[in-house]
Amino acid sequence: MTIFSKVISIIFHPVFTVVYSYLIYFNIQNIYNQMLFLAAPKIYWALLFFLFLMIVFFPLLTIYFMYRTKAISSMSIPIRKERLPVLILVTIYYLMTYYIFRYWNSTLLNLFHPYLSFLFAGLVLIVTLTVITYFWKISLHSSSISALCGGMMAETLIAHPVGGQEQVFYINMALLVFIGLVSFSRLFLKAHTLSQTVAGIALGFSLAFSLVFFQFYFCNYLSFLA
Repeated sequence: MTIFSKVISIIFHPVFTVVYSYLIYFNIQNIYNQMLFLAAPKIYWALLFFLFLMIVFFPLLTIYFMYRTKAISSMSIPIRKERLPVLILVTIYYLMTYYIFRYWNSTLLNLFHPYLSFLFAGLVLIVTLTVITYFWKISLHSSSISALCGGMMAETLIAHPVGGQEQVFYINMALLVFIGLVSFSRLFLKAHTLSQTVAGIALGFSLAFSLVFFQFYFCNYLSFLA
């Protein structure tokens, strides 16, 4: 069970959440995706590569570099205070990614509109987790997988899938199961207490679902940066 819990913790490491959201959302048949891939047929892999580079590769490279320089004691970053500089750096990477996607959205007839709100929800979540981590050790794993679930549920409600309704249903059900698996794994490994895990679930799901469902993201507010 220990090996299983460790594998689950690695597969659903918070750094992979955005990539999973991309793979899910852009493989759902909705009017936004159909128009996007008609306008730019080869954009799928280019966007995925960029997202992987900014949200997975660079953060993991940063964590490895901090570990090698002894800025953190472990790659898993179990100590709360050691998580703060990592979260701040990840926030910077995420902010850069969000801004670039927002720019591309404006050049592609706002066809990223539903997904952009998910990215913004992720950015707000990271900032919130950073603030909370300054005072208390909340579960990053449970908050990220719950945000993925909440965000994707909201996406399927507002993006109006034109096909594969059964597939969408199974995806959402699987994400709910993954919340349970990840939470159990973190508790079994004694990486977090029950309250830290439940708090992560509640924060991640509620924040992502609400921001995505109401399609909230900075657009006009950041227009002066464009």
